[in-house]
This record gives sequence, C-alpha cells and structure tokens, in this order.
Amino acid sequence: MGNVKKAALSLLLVFVFLGACSEEVEEEAREAEDSTEDKAENQEYLQSFEGNLGHVHGLGHMEEGFAFAAHTGIKIFQEGQWKEAVYHPHDYMGFQVREDGFLSSGHPIPSSDLQNPLGLQRGKVSEESLEALAFDGESDFHVMGAGFANESVYVFNEQPNSQLDQGFYRSTDLGATWESIHAEGIEGGVFQMAVHPTDGETVAVATDSGVFLSENGGQSFERISESGQAGGLYFNEDELFYGLYTGEATMTSYLIGESGTSDVPLPDLKEDAVMYFAEADNRMAIYTFNGAAYVSEDGGENWEKIVEKGETVS
Repeated sequence: MGNVKKAALSLLLVFVFLGACSEEVEEEAREAEDSTEDKAENQEYLQSFEGNLGHVHGLGHMEEGFAFAAHTGIKIFQEGQWKEAVYHPHDYMGFQVREDGFLSSGHPIPSSDLQNPLGLQRGKVSEESLEALAFDGESDFHVMGAGFANESVYVFNEQPNSQLDQGFYRSTDLGATWESIHAEGIEGGVFQMAVHPTDGETVAVATDSGVFLSENGGQSFERISESGQAGGLYFNEDELFYGLYTGEATMTSYLIGESGTSDVPLPDLKEDAVMYFAEADNRMAIYTFNGAAYVSEDGGENWEKIVEKGETVS
C-alpha cells in the first residue's frame, strides 16, 4: 500500500512539474510575442509601404528585417509586411548593412541639404541624420563592400576625386584613410563587392566573368567560380554566398578556408538570376536582375515572391 502511495505521489509531482514547465513556456512565448509587438509599435521611423521599388542597389539584413536600398529610399520587409524608412528616402548606392547601422553612397533627394553625390555616409534607419565619412559632394560609389563588424571598406572608384584615381581602394578605418590595392587576378567588368563580417582582409568581387576571392586585403584574387555573370555576394562568418548565371541561375555556398561548395535552392527564375542576396539564421532574401524579390524561412527550400517587376506583391 505504501508503494502505491509513493507511486501516486511521484506521478502527481511529475504532472505538477510538467504543468509548471508548460506554464513557463507559455509565459515566455507570450512575453516574446508582446516584446515583438511592442518593438513594432515603437518603430515610428517605419511606415507601411506598397508600390514600386524602382531599381535596387543593395540588400542586407538588419534588426528591422531585410533592407532593400531602392530608388526611393530604404524599404524593409518585416514579418510579411513592407515598410519604408521615413528618414531615408534617398537613392542609396553601394548599400552595406553593418552592426551599427549602414554605410552607403548615392544621391540625396532634391529637397535635401545633403551634398550630391553622397560620397561615403554612415547612418541608422531609426535616425534622420547621416554622418559624412568621405568624399561627399565628390563621389558616388556604385561598387562598394564593407565589413559588418570591422572597419574595412573597399571601393571600385569609377571617377577620380580629390584623393583617389580610378581603380580599387581600401580603407581600414571607415574612410578616414585610403590605400590603393593591386587587385591582381580579377577578370571582367566589376559589378559587386563584399567583405567578410569580421576579417577585413577577406573580400570578394563579382564580375561579368565570375567570382573572385582575396584573403590578403585585395592585393591578389583567385577565381572560385565558373565563368558567368556573378552577383548575390554575401558573407557570413564561415561562408561566402554567390549567384551565377551561365544560361541558368544558380546560388552557391562556398566554405571559407576549405574551398568546399554546396548548392543553395532557388525559386524558378527562368531567364533571370540573383543580383543581391542576404541571409540570417536560415532566413534568406534575394533580388533579381529582372526586378523580382523572394524570401525564404527555411534555407531556400521554399520561397515566397514579394516583388514582381519592381512592384511589391501583397
């Protein structure tokens, strides 16, 4: 009889424990949901958006969501909805997301007091002000790469300015000083650049001939792809993602230091290819050469179209 009582008591304790755990899990879920709702409500610097993105000159992931640098400013795809950054209506070029905000070049809207072109600027989507880092009023860097958590910035300077001739340059202090880099080994017309998030010596370049990788600060590059129109450059700590068009579109994950590759599933792009790519915690976003955009929540296994021919899809 005593054993029966003990067993019943043990079973009761198990139920109590599981019930308490269940309540804790539910409470944590409610708190997380409330936190997400509070954050969304407090993001007064974002407003609903629907319409045409125009051309896009950059894509990255930030706390607010996937950020597209569109012709009429920064547009953000956040939890299934389109938003636009109220303070940033400018035509940003060479857009790069960093841990403290973003870097960009491009052109301000006509009513702005900012100098045109923008040169190199630093900003946050939540703040109206921009910090001019270099060459404002002088240069518009279409091809630029910057480290997410380091101070390296690489540019391909198309037109000479007061300090830089035409060619490849690198800054290791967010634009305070610059040095020319040899960039030996690159073939084809330069289209895009990306910098490793923590290692400022590692940089990739996409051209109309393929993808080229440097691990010595851009002094020399090695081809890591087949020949074709490249784009979609994006680094995380261990991988370089890149897109390639060789008659059909592909997306590849290249393991840094190991040279191993794996395919990243894509939606059916037909006669289209990946122009920009961003990734965070198995979530992915792409923008294509023909003006479509897709997002995936499962590493590319399933894709949702969110832009068609430049127009947002509701």
